[in-house]
Amino acid sequence: MGEKPVGMAIVGIGMWCKALANAMQKSPAFKIITCFTRTKAKRDEFAATYHCDQENCYEEVLKRKDVEGVLITTPNSSHAEIAVQAAYHGKHVLVEKPIANQIRDAQRMIEACQQNGVVLSVLHNQRRLAGYRKMRAMVEAGDLGRVVMVETNFSNNSGFRLTPGLWRWYEEECPGGPMMTLGVHPADTLQYLLGPIHSLCSFFDRLCLNTEINDTGSAILRFESGAQGYLGSNFITPWVNYCNLYGTEANLYFTVELPTRKPDEKPGQYGDIWNQADKYSELYIKRKRENGKKRIELEYGEILREEIEEFADCLRKRKKPETGGPEGMRALAVILAAIRSAQLGKPVEVAEILAGEG
Repeated sequence: MGEKPVGMAIVGIGMWCKALANAMQKSPAFKIITCFTRTKAKRDEFAATYHCDQENCYEEVLKRKDVEGVLITTPNSSHAEIAVQAAYHGKHVLVEKPIANQIRDAQRMIEACQQNGVVLSVLHNQRRLAGYRKMRAMVEAGDLGRVVMVETNFSNNSGFRLTPGLWRWYEEECPGGPMMTLGVHPADTLQYLLGPIHSLCSFFDRLCLNTEINDTGSAILRFESGAQGYLGSNFITPWVNYCNLYGTEANLYFTVELPTRKPDEKPGQYGDIWNQADKYSELYIKRKRENGKKRIELEYGEILREEIEEFADCLRKRKKPETGGPEGMRALAVILAAIRSAQLGKPVEVAEILAGEG
């Protein structure tokens, strides 16, 4: 007999919430018990679609004994308060990236979950792509020799859909704009591949949009290993998602090319495509003294299902999540260091941000 499904409450009902809810609904590891968001029409639709209850306020979610975990997909600035309350009610926390907007809030979340003996897992799904898993294995095996440089960019043109009625329009709610929303993914995956980022120097600009947030950002990185790198992200160009590693023995070239989102496509449907992102990924290697690149075959998986089922495994078997609070805070610190560097016009060390000096 398998483990008892984890009873989950979904808090915050937006585009990405439905992608994760689809994955949960298809997994025997979960049962969606109830949901909450402030707009009743959204609750009604969600409850009907996923055959679950709904609550009129968050406090009612926390009172339910059949709710073991809370999935938080609300705006970034609200993550900490929701997570801390969940922890003090003995609920495990699964939170969408970034963990929060500020280091102090990430620390509050980590401390509350530790003090109350509940799991805190941050949904950094891109490191779970088969390409990144393979790249990490090859780096660890020494197949690239010494890795000296990395280049990555994760961008799309979703900024043109922003309006003043959306929270991502505002700097207070979404500091760093695309770097916080998209760039936080490579901030995690680069450190997964090459270890901690020591310092960086960055530039931010508002080139096309009329938003409060900047629409373009780039950072030059220095890792603790001595490797150097580039991380870019914007909200104004067609989709790009790539990562290139350069080593003394070989280079790796990884791309993710998801199909263009259709105007009539429902949010959950596009999330299902993300779950299958391995199918739209390619990894190539160019070795020293060899002509041209050669494709590396990848073993495909389901990245959203993998990350949520790991959460269930952590609850049932008392395991540590791959991207827990400390990993989520480290990725956040890189983005906050980039913001601070752009403001000051000079390099910033990530340790300064983690220490609360940024």
